[in-house]
Amino acid sequence: MFALASPVSAETPSLDAARTLVAKAHMGSNLRALALLAAQRTVTYAMIASKLGSSGASSAIAEQINALLPKYQPDWDENLAHAYGKSFSAKELSSLAAEGTSSKYMGKVKAQQAAIGGDMQARSKPILIALVTEALMATLAKHVL
Repeated sequence: MFALASPVSAETPSLDAARTLVAKAHMGSNLRALALLAAQRTVTYAMIASKLGSSGASSAIAEQINALLPKYQPDWDENLAHAYGKSFSAKELSSLAAEGTSSKYMGKVKAQQAAIGGDMQARSKPILIALVTEALMATLAKHVL
């Protein structure tokens, strides 16, 4: 029983510190922009743009993305916390949350960006796809069909 409990308790301080960092630094705020960029690369976007124009399509889809963010943002942020939690100790994450860019661990953040980005991409691609799909379908139904 003890062996089963140890990995969880060992991960918790680091993961909790990562969650704090992600929330305090608004690290997941790029979800909105990434979703809009992904949406703009689809055939569905082209269909919407043919009816509303490029600017109108972007605005309509952005409106849907914004409405859907509360559904998808928590999972996105959790995945980001896991990605940071794998690369940093609780002490390092706490320092980053408290001191921001002044933290002595900023160099490590830069060194770990590729690993964190790769982990985040692998974990979060389904979230981005689901958000974009739902936003495009809602926009299509509201403005085209």
